[in-house]
Amino acid sequence: MLLLAALFCQVVAAGLAASTDWQVQHDQLVGRLRALVKIEGSFGAAYQPLYHAALPWYEEWGGNPQHPVDDWMMPPEQYATELAEALEHGRNYFAENPGALLPLVFEAQLPGGERMKTNYWIILPAGFTETGRRFPLIVGLHGSGWLGHKISFVRKPGKPASAGRTIEVTPIDEGGPWKIDFLNAYLDHLIKTLPVDEDRVYVEGHSLGGMATWEWALHNPERIAAISPRAGIGEPLRASRLKHVPAWVIHGADDEAVPRGCSDQMVVALQDCGASVRYSVLKGVEHNMPEDLDEGQVVDWYLRQTRSHDPVPADPLDGLGLNDAGFSRWEKITLAAGSFWKTDSLELANRDALRQGWLSLFKRAHDRGELADSPIIQRRDLKTKSASLWMATPKTLQRNAGPDPSATILPSAGYVRFYFRGKMENALAHLADISAEVEAAGHHLSDTVWITPLTIWPDSATSVAEYRVQLK
Repeated sequence: MLLLAALFCQVVAAGLAASTDWQVQHDQLVGRLRALVKIEGSFGAAYQPLYHAALPWYEEWGGNPQHPVDDWMMPPEQYATELAEALEHGRNYFAENPGALLPLVFEAQLPGGERMKTNYWIILPAGFTETGRRFPLIVGLHGSGWLGHKISFVRKPGKPASAGRTIEVTPIDEGGPWKIDFLNAYLDHLIKTLPVDEDRVYVEGHSLGGMATWEWALHNPERIAAISPRAGIGEPLRASRLKHVPAWVIHGADDEAVPRGCSDQMVVALQDCGASVRYSVLKGVEHNMPEDLDEGQVVDWYLRQTRSHDPVPADPLDGLGLNDAGFSRWEKITLAAGSFWKTDSLELANRDALRQGWLSLFKRAHDRGELADSPIIQRRDLKTKSASLWMATPKTLQRNAGPDPSATILPSAGYVRFYFRGKMENALAHLADISAEVEAAGHHLSDTVWITPLTIWPDSATSVAEYRVQLK
């Protein structure tokens, strides 16, 4: 026992020593970088904001051995040491490393009062210091696999597709999902400190970043010239907001993490409102984008797009009549008969079962060579607690192929409908609150509720959905 205790103490002591060594090295480098802040403007106005954002980078993120960088990055200590040595000898380190991925820091207070500090990469084009020049900007938004991922310097990342033609940035989100207030503040900062052409700002993203690409463009279409969401989920109800924002949508045909049908829905909605949209479905590709994706072709397409200055279409969410409490007035409606595919009964709490249900409905459309052009609706029986998913059969299939024997025909029926912002359980509580009023108006409610999500994050405090209760 004494021997084990001694060994344990040695291990602990070694760990403390290693931790102390790291901290000493970190503090020494931080001290050197702090001492160099006074010369950050010596290389000209174009470089000053870059050094201003680079010098505190190591203090905030560098050196922690608990978060090692990927093997294709330079260790933070090496980068910070090189940066300090160059500045101490009066050399412009950034000018010595053209085309490198430079790690910088961005910090801002958002409109709601939250203060955010994050790190990001930037790739600068040749000639960005020339007076009067303005460059297109590409903002790349990563997926959830990079949440909180620490970045370091990459001297030669390979020739990017945008090399020499654009400024390219990759902000790193520490928590997710992406916050639109943060993205707008970040873009404001880039425009203020860099020679950005505000008429040529392009946004792309994958997975969680693809969702943010859709969401940001839907919130602020007036700021963006074009988008390329990859493997993301959008909001088809609001697609008209992007009437003047060209989109190149990319999705893997075999994606089961974010089903391809989610992109189908957005593409069809954009086509229906007359927006400019391209759609690339990559055969044999699952969720991650393949390394041979021709990003250069996308960049070429970006550079043919400029920001529209036409009036932004109204937001359909604003037309739902939601009050300050988050719900609209109920109304009686009648829906025509329709053809639907549906799943078997499933457990709502089982996220995997829900995803498989979505996949099965989308697969029916894709197996027939069609796009999934309708939302997936949840049907709930409030009495039995059973639930299933339903999706209208594609419109082109209905027109060209006639009745589908595998589909279920819902007859024309009357409903009471309202819209609700917030969690589903709160919406159902609201339904219980208004039931007496509805019954008093002569409408007899059944136990069947149809729920259609209208925003990206279903069943959250900010989600909006349509609720239809079938009448007896």
